Amino acid sequence: HISHATMAKGPSKSKGKSKSQAGGGKEDDVKFTSPLTAAHLGQDTAKPKKKHRKKKKAPTTASDDEDGAHTLANRERLERKRVKDAKRARVERDRAEEAMLTEEIFGGGGDFEDGAFGGGDDVFSKIVSSKQSSGDDMDDAPAGLFQIDRTGAGADDDEEGAVEEMNEGRPAWEDSDEDGADNQDDESADEEDDDDEPKAAWVDEDDEDVAVSLMSSDRLRKLRKTLDETQELTGKDYQKRLRERYQKTAGAAVRTDWADVGALAVEEEGKERASDESDSDEDDYGPSASNILASTASLLSTSSKLPPNILKTIRCPDANLSDPNKSVVSSVQFHPGADPDAPLLLTAGLDKTLRFFRIDGDTNEKVHGIHFPNFPIYSASFLGDTGSVVVSSRRPHFYVYDAVAGKVDRIPNIPGREERSLETMATSPDGRLIAFAGNDGYIILVEAKSKLWVADLKMNGSARALTFTPDSECIIASGGDGEVYKWDIRSKRCVDRFKNEDGTVTSSLSASSRFLAVGAESGVVNMYNDRATSLSSGSFSTKRDPIKSIMNLHTSADYCKFNHDGQILAMSSRREKNSMKLLHVPTSTVFSNWPTSKTPLNYVWSMDFSPGSKYMTIGNDQGKCLLYRLLHYESD
Repeated sequence: HISHATMAKGPSKSKGKSKSQAGGGKEDDVKFTSPLTAAHLGQDTAKPKKKHRKKKKAPTTASDDEDGAHTLANRERLERKRVKDAKRARVERDRAEEAMLTEEIFGGGGDFEDGAFGGGDDVFSKIVSSKQSSGDDMDDAPAGLFQIDRTGAGADDDEEGAVEEMNEGRPAWEDSDEDGADNQDDESADEEDDDDEPKAAWVDEDDEDVAVSLMSSDRLRKLRKTLDETQELTGKDYQKRLRERYQKTAGAAVRTDWADVGALAVEEEGKERASDESDSDEDDYGPSASNILASTASLLSTSSKLPPNILKTIRCPDANLSDPNKSVVSSVQFHPGADPDAPLLLTAGLDKTLRFFRIDGDTNEKVHGIHFPNFPIYSASFLGDTGSVVVSSRRPHFYVYDAVAGKVDRIPNIPGREERSLETMATSPDGRLIAFAGNDGYIILVEAKSKLWVADLKMNGSARALTFTPDSECIIASGGDGEVYKWDIRSKRCVDRFKNEDGTVTSSLSASSRFLAVGAESGVVNMYNDRATSLSSGSFSTKRDPIKSIMNLHTSADYCKFNHDGQILAMSSRREKNSMKLLHVPTSTVFSNWPTSKTPLNYVWSMDFSPGSKYMTIGNDQGKCLLYRLLHYESD
């Protein structure tokens, strides 16, 4: 028999026991294996790992599909309910706003204040807050590629305007009940003024029902008189604001006096009176005819004779004092058709900004400006007496800016040409043509209206300087070989050609009705008689003696300019500080009293005379446009 101890030790230990323990001492060894295992005795042994099989998903039944469909339907129903509730809330809010406005306009506001519309004060506050928030969002709208500043005011001006408005007190549109009588008096006075004004030929009755919000777009914001003005304008007030804005901006470049009925009536009266006087004194014409024939002066001259040696000048505040250039002023020009007493000035430079100023010698108010991204301006010029400006740079393209319409046209390139720089440019006085100095001695003519290529004019040397004659009939150019060429615009033929006496590279040109000034890199400025040459003559005199050679500049004569009547010739150089001289053309002498050593010219880059030579402006490397008044022409 097997004892319990032996059973407890297990089969592994029983295998190694002696013969006596197995059942006897002298019998043979008997191998025994217990039928009990460790599992029966509760002992822990290593169990074999079972292979886990992936359970197959039970196929979906019809009941499961029905549950998913019910869930999707519930979601759609909840979404429709949410949209419906939002729509209902919006309709209720609109009704409350309409009711509130009705009560405010037609009276009976007591019911509204008592809460008949479900908390009128809260609804009103929500409406006001929503309006203000929408207005703020509009102010944060992104700017376009070309940023046009028509107000002529920068960030500093906005702050000053806000301070002035606070000092003035109550805004103009806040009228109280106590001022009712005053308002009635003002309205009656306005009606009387309206009666005095000429009546319009046609009036649109629908204009009275129009309400224009000045906060709806950037263009309309410029019509505001104060920064905080947010009220809507009627059709009549809107037209008045537009007229004022046009007269302030576009009126500077375009004549609008033909539309002034009062001025036309006065002019007609004066003509009738003059005709009556001429009829009465018909026989008294002897002295006037004798005075005309007794003088050898030009019949087209409108100014008196300028005295030599001494030039009387007065310095005025800088022309661009309200908005100085941030870098070199490369171009300045007065509008040819502007008022001589208050001309319009154009300034441009390497800061990529074109600015316009109304010059009065005192405040010199800025009209507006425009910024050209990635386009440092080297040349800018008006197209005749129009409101368009041509802007060029060291780029293969150029821009034409219409200052009246506020439109910018980018001309990508000139067909058939491969120039990479169009920085040297000139415009004809009549505004019909634009001339660019091209490669290999070519002069490229472009029509201003269509912006298309017209013709190419070829010279032997490289083209460095070009200018039009005052009558726009011819174009004059010169360059690397020192020869001066003159072409007729109509026939595109060279009508004159001669060698400049200096012989070095030509750097500047300027033409008046009688003379031609040629500036060279040596600093010598030669003045020639601009004689007319017959188109039939095929030969040119290769050598011509100048009337006067001016050697007062020590470095390159980079700029030459005649004034409107040709009595003053201004010369300057960019390579030497305070290098500028004025020549009295009739006597060929340089003015000795101006400029002086204390005149703050610095490095002169550009200059121009106003249409009547009342003002002279000088652009330098510090971004300033110095302004001087010539007293001789002011007395005229």
